[in-house]
Amino acid sequence: MSKMNIAFYSTNEVFAGEEKLKQNDIVCEIVPTPVTDKAYCGVCIETEEEEAVSILEGMEFHIIRKGEGHVI
Repeated sequence: MSKMNIAFYSTNEVFAGEEKLKQNDIVCEIVPTPVTDKAYCGVCIETEEEEAVSILEGMEFHIIRKGEGHVI
């Protein structure tokens, strides 16, 4: 598994997403958004668990994978 960053446009969404993931036993942490992506709020959620994407369905976010750019 590789780490992915889940970037949101607002800090409130980051914290709401983190809470949703932790309620579903997804290991994650809030980290600074990678420098290449300044359009977001400055922090994002980092996790290795692919299931996180389906848990966050309905929220607006972008997935950032190191070395791969954006994956929607």
